[in-house]
Amino acid sequence: MKGIFIKLPALLSAAALLVSCGRADIDPNDYLEVRFSGLDTAASADCDIDYAKMVADNSEYFGVTEKNSAEAAERAADDLGKYLNGAPDRDSMLSNGDVITFEWSRDGVRQLEEKYKIRLSVSDKDITVSGLEVAKPFDPFEYLSVGFRGTEPEGVIELDYEGLPVRDVPFSAERCSGLRNGDKVRVSFGSGSEEEIRDKCFNQAYIPVCFEKEYTVSGLQHYVTRLSDIGSDSYKRMDSYAQEEFGKLADKRDDWKCTDIQLLGADLYTPAEGEAKWGRNAFCLIYEVTAEKADSGRKNDKKQEKNESIRYYYFTYFMNTVSPDNDKSTPFPAECAVFPSYSEFYTSIYGDAFKVGDTVFEGYRTLGELEEALSDCFENSVCETDINNEE
Repeated sequence: MKGIFIKLPALLSAAALLVSCGRADIDPNDYLEVRFSGLDTAASADCDIDYAKMVADNSEYFGVTEKNSAEAAERAADDLGKYLNGAPDRDSMLSNGDVITFEWSRDGVRQLEEKYKIRLSVSDKDITVSGLEVAKPFDPFEYLSVGFRGTEPEGVIELDYEGLPVRDVPFSAERCSGLRNGDKVRVSFGSGSEEEIRDKCFNQAYIPVCFEKEYTVSGLQHYVTRLSDIGSDSYKRMDSYAQEEFGKLADKRDDWKCTDIQLLGADLYTPAEGEAKWGRNAFCLIYEVTAEKADSGRKNDKKQEKNESIRYYYFTYFMNTVSPDNDKSTPFPAECAVFPSYSEFYTSIYGDAFKVGDTVFEGYRTLGELEEALSDCFENSVCETDINNEE
């Protein structure tokens, strides 16, 4: 009878096969999930090991049965979490292309393999960082619209940046008011240090390439100081407004009819020195008016009576007139328009008016009286005129 002879190496291989039988080979890296968040150069890594899935995929080897499925699965997952864990060698300030290594702790592997029918193939895993959004360089001033409004030396700056792609990073001007044409104004992007501003933008996927810019003030109106400052269009607009208002006044008289009104010209009053209490300037339009008595010219005994008429002088002045006249939403380029005013006490008239019979006329009988009244109104002033004062 022949005996069976087995070499020792063969016996050892067979023994190893028997030991491995009934055990699950598990690679923990199959259950490792690494997520990256943030932007390129400043991203972070978050690592998660799905212990529940590891147990579910190998339930019979973790002793999970139909009778104890929930409790056994939870207990096994807890044990895995306790004895099988690790961490990346770097988890912050990451860039696309970086390679990080998830390093497993092997201290608890033996306990798990002794308790459960598993064999853990634990090996560190290299992971390449990818898919990170890259912050976009941008010039914030391309999204800024700078305007100036008002009248020098009291002009103001206006900043409009509605389309700016980052939030909570406002623009500001070193000077917002008290501006004159030609002034230089520095506008800054954001507040705080450049590093703080850059961080705020970077968190929104942008990187500013500049933080301030200088602008030259222009387009502000100025208070006129000479008649040549007033353009012909402005002159016509104010003349039209004054005559329209005069027409409303003349239409109220039943006994006299305005037959003619002629613009004689203008006076410009400006303070002799610095500023005056009455204002910065007064642009006065002066008119010669002819009025005819409404019932004159009646036929009497077949003889035509001579028309009764008067000639007098009327004015309208515009306070704080400005140039250029670039705001056509207003009827005139000035702060306000002033017309003749008066008061009546019994039969006496006080102010810018006179009486003919029972009729009151706003204005003055002579050009000299009108000019004297205006001069008294604007004390300590210099007057420039384009009127021929010969009556």
